[in-house]
Formats: sequence, structure tokens, C-alpha cells
Amino acid sequence: MTRALTALVMLAATSTAEADERFEVGGAQIHLVFEGGDEGFRELAREWVRSAAGAVADYYDGFPVPEVRVEVVARMGSGVGFGQAFAGRRLRVRVGRRSERSDFEEDWVLVHEMLHLGYPMLDRRHRWMREGLSTYVEPIVRARAGLATERGVWRRLTSRMHHGLPRPGDEGLDRTPTWGRTYWGGALYWLLADVRIRRETDGRRSLRDALTAIARAGGTARVRWPIERGLAIGDRATGTDVLVSLYRAMARAPYPVDLDELFERLGVTDPAHLNDDAPLAGLRRAITRRRESD
Repeated sequence: MTRALTALVMLAATSTAEADERFEVGGAQIHLVFEGGDEGFRELAREWVRSAAGAVADYYDGFPVPEVRVEVVARMGSGVGFGQAFAGRRLRVRVGRRSERSDFEEDWVLVHEMLHLGYPMLDRRHRWMREGLSTYVEPIVRARAGLATERGVWRRLTSRMHHGLPRPGDEGLDRTPTWGRTYWGGALYWLLADVRIRRETDGRRSLRDALTAIARAGGTARVRWPIERGLAIGDRATGTDVLVSLYRAMARAPYPVDLDELFERLGVTDPAHLNDDAPLAGLRRAITRRRESD
């Protein structure tokens, strides 16, 4: 074998070999596994995983599960691709091996998948609740950690939330498993819940209080619960009946929402220029306020 061919074989072996390491974030052990990628790629990915885990741990006052395996699979190209969560114990994300720092900094996929760890598994007809939770909370978690801006959060929500509104022929969220209703109909449920909890408690409680209480009660992706159990725990934590009553209203029948009016009251009719004089502008600011300002 020539020296050049030997070098190519060694390079191929290095780029496809599996490597793993462990570190702690938010009281949890993160088992990071690389499938391919050179050391430069892996260094950027390490920072990305630590940052995402830290943001989620900040939101939950501790990472929601005691240990998780994060598999970073290097593929062709650049950018963060498809991610999956498995039973509260393993996450798998495909990432282009030519990704640059900006690709990792702009990513939302890993935080989305990590948020799945903090909510119990549900019957399939309730998939919208878990997917909607990660869809709504992900940009907020990143903003609280300084990984996204308040404008960025509301630009994302206002530009996509309409996908979750009921269309002609749709039923409730439990009975309409389309992409829009699953991800953005679910996100709308959690947005409405967050706003209502804050309003009913004069800002003393929020959706975050409900979700952290559910996780602390053992309601993570490592268990399967009936849907009512988690919602009841969340409502007790906020002293309201928002989660249960809103679920009953949205699960079995169409639930029209005037999004234009809601966003206008929050002061985000133009996400490029947030209106701090809007009636619910203070509530909007509180949703994305960074942790040290809580």
C-alpha cells in the first residue's frame, strides 16, 4: 500500500470512528457520542451540546432527567438536520460535518429534542401536546439563555402560529393529527396557557412553574402517564385550572383563536418593532426574560 493510500485510509477511519465522553450539566450526566467528524467539528459540537443542555437546565432549574445519551451523527454538507428523542434516555441529531460556528449558534433542533425529555409520554392521539410544548417553549428557552432575541422569538411565533388554527373540516387537537395542528396547534395551546396563567395570577405564576412541577413529580419522558395527570399537577402548581380547562376546550372540537388580536395585545403585530405600550407588553417581556432577571 502506498504512503498516500495509507494516509487516505487513516483519514477515513478517523472521520467515521465513534468517540464518546461524559460531562455534567444541571445535575445530569450528558453522555456525548460522536459518529464521524473531525476534531474541529467535534469541538464546535461539544460547545453546542453544553449550551443547549445548559439552557434547558436553566428553564427547569436542573436538567429534567438524570442522564441522557446525545448522539451527534456527522453527515455530508453543513447545518443541523433531523433530530429524534428516544424514551427519555437518548437523543440523536444529524449535523453536517462542514458546519461552522454560526450553524450551531442558530440551531433550534437540539433544544427542541431536549425539551421532550421533560414531559411524560402520552397516548398517540395526544402527540400534539408534546410536540407543541417543544415547539412553543424552545425559542423561549433559547432567549432566556441569551441564545436568541426577544424579537426572534416573536418573529418565529407570529410567522408560524397560524398553521395551528383549525381549518374547515378539522376537529379538536386529539382528532386532527395533521402537521400544522400537531406542532403549531399544540404550540397555540401552550401559548394560550402561558398567557392565561400569567394573567390569572397577576404574573406570579407562569407555564414554567407548571412544567417544572410536572418534571419534579416524575413526569418526564421516561414514564407514560394519562394526559390528565400531568395537567392536574401543573394546575396545582399555578393555583389555576388553566391547563385542564383549556385541554377540554381544544381537544375534541375546533377552538378558533383571533391570533391577530392576541398578538396585537402582546405588542407583536410587527415583530421587527415590538410595541411596549400594548396592553400585554409586560407579560410578553416576562415570557422571554433572561433567568437572572426573574
